[in-house]
Amino acid sequence: MKEKSRLEGKTKRTAAEDARLSEITDLLKKKIISVTMSQALVSRIDELVHERVGRSRAQLIEDAVRWFLDYSVHKWNERGLYVSGFRAALESETMTSLFFSKLTPSDQYELGVTAGSQAAVSDVVRLYRGGDPKDAESRELIIGLLQDYGWGSFEMHDDLIVIGSPYYPAPFIQGYLETLLKIKLELVDMAVKENVALRIL
Repeated sequence: MKEKSRLEGKTKRTAAEDARLSEITDLLKKKIISVTMSQALVSRIDELVHERVGRSRAQLIEDAVRWFLDYSVHKWNERGLYVSGFRAALESETMTSLFFSKLTPSDQYELGVTAGSQAAVSDVVRLYRGGDPKDAESRELIIGLLQDYGWGSFEMHDDLIVIGSPYYPAPFIQGYLETLLKIKLELVDMAVKENVALRIL
């Protein structure tokens, strides 16, 4: 919905933006379908509705189908999970922390710079969304994708990017975003150490 509002608010749109807006509009059109499910699945859905995970059966089922498509579940097989054209590996946060603990902050930053220059998310933005990762208009989209991919809870406050419960250490994120977005960032001290804040210079 945010992307739809952003595109609708633009006075001049590119052909790619018009195509994307049309795609989003089509996706938002509702059509009633009926499905047959096992009683066990229906009971589990009802439990989730009761726990307020979703508003209704219909909303939970629609969300499940959307995630199935967005995360390319139809391409998952015994060789791995493939999401938006790249392979996803499931590992514990402890393993990642152990890896980064062997690197200095400077090494973490340089690794982030290298990773940002080869980021698959930039291909997603260019090929599937018709955007340019270097454009300021694409920042919200990129941040949304990184949040969806489990990097943490992202918020933009003018020139400040705040990441709650980040998966990666701050120097790595700084280097990654600087290279990916082609901007310069400064780490900002936070009272809450579980958060990372980066100011756009």
